[in-house]
Amino acid sequence: MPAGAPRFVGERAGADEDGRSGLPPEIAPGTALLTGVQGYAGLGATGNAFGGQFLRSIPANHAVLTLTNLPEHTTLDLAFLFAAIDSLDGTGTFPAGDFFEVHVDGVVVFSESFANATAGQIQSYEPPAGVELARHADLGFSGPGSYYTDSAYDLGADPIFQDIPHTGSSLTLDFFMQGPGNQALEDESWAIDNLSVRVDTVPEPGSGALMLAGLAGLAFSATRRLG
Repeated sequence: MPAGAPRFVGERAGADEDGRSGLPPEIAPGTALLTGVQGYAGLGATGNAFGGQFLRSIPANHAVLTLTNLPEHTTLDLAFLFAAIDSLDGTGTFPAGDFFEVHVDGVVVFSESFANATAGQIQSYEPPAGVELARHADLGFSGPGSYYTDSAYDLGADPIFQDIPHTGSSLTLDFFMQGPGNQALEDESWAIDNLSVRVDTVPEPGSGALMLAGLAGLAFSATRRLG
């Protein structure tokens, strides 16, 4: 196979009765389950939209991706769609305080609150242009009505997830939501879809490969940085 050609390890994730069997082995979901995306379907750009199933979690659960045997590299990029589902309460004290965090090898690269329940709540995350896909919309789950509205974001389009310094041969990504306002799944939750990790390799002849594995395109790619 020529360098740079795609090598498919898996296809769109599909869940059986336990809601986890469609996940690639690199993901430890905790209590998170593959769940139909309901009204999120189609949100996003062509080729990078919610569809089928995503990995849905209660706020306090950790979903962890572990990659090993990475090529030599200096930075990495993360891309994923993020669903803020139902009555997330934003910044503050109980019942508020729902902060979504992403850790790279134990280092916090993202920590922002998300608020869906009322217009008066404070959401610390201010998405750059092109990131927000829906806000305070009825996209299914416990809605519509009352505090149960939903929001959607293409967090891969946020520069904060690009050019993250990283040189190790292994990588651990930890996704979770924390705060005093964390409540049960039927009240609030979060989900990710189309998760990809790209490392920019140290230039060498013939470098570059692509691997795809589940989660509607959980993707890992190593690409040669030019220049």
